[in-house]
Amino acid sequence: MKNYARLVPSIRPLIQVVGLVVACCSVTPAFAQTDWAKSVKLADGEKKIELFNGKDLAGWEGDEKYWSVKDGTIRTANEPGEVVESGSYLFTKKPYRNFRLLLEVKQTVDDEHHFMHSAVAALGERVTMGKNLFGYKGPLFMFCQDWGIWDGGGRGRVFPPNQEGPIRKPPYEKRGDWNQIEILVVGNHVRMVGNGQLVVDYVEAPSVLKTGAIALQLHNNKHPQEFYFRGLVLVDSPIDELLTLKKKE
Repeated sequence: MKNYARLVPSIRPLIQVVGLVVACCSVTPAFAQTDWAKSVKLADGEKKIELFNGKDLAGWEGDEKYWSVKDGTIRTANEPGEVVESGSYLFTKKPYRNFRLLLEVKQTVDDEHHFMHSAVAALGERVTMGKNLFGYKGPLFMFCQDWGIWDGGGRGRVFPPNQEGPIRKPPYEKRGDWNQIEILVVGNHVRMVGNGQLVVDYVEAPSVLKTGAIALQLHNNKHPQEFYFRGLVLVDSPIDELLTLKKKE
């Protein structure tokens, strides 16, 4: 009779390997979700620039009181009792003018956090506002709880024109979940796509848009706020075509 007991040690490593493979396969879909921005197929000739390394804020400048890295994302928040007197921004160290930006953003939506929007700030200028060394003046691409373009420190809302009040609960927003956003700037034509739908399509006056840092916003607020950002893939000097806009059937 064969001694099957001798076979056990040789089978055990194989079982461990199979178990490891199964475990890895089981988490792949969840991990892939976090790489949406990197998974978008760029146009021919476009080169990807990863603004965020997923580990720290290298390449960025901002107030560490409000900005940090958590679980591979950029987190911004003010805690209960912590008042943000003027908007706090996290700036790229490098300036940009014509670009394509792909990112995901999620707002914490519950009874403890306020429903103020966030934004990508671009094509404006960094300013000092009292003790705040990380203020901003210029165009804001708003998302979560309000969508459109706001001219910070200037004209107020510029898109949609004649909009009264914030744009609450639009069909393209995933409240409390990850929102996939593409921002495209070519010349004076600025556009934004939210979860596959066109949100902004606007031509600005040539004198308004400037070469400058790209920034993420934590709005001034006396109530607690919390946002998470991930992806943050940029293309410098892109072609004039939106890549994530879903075609109408």
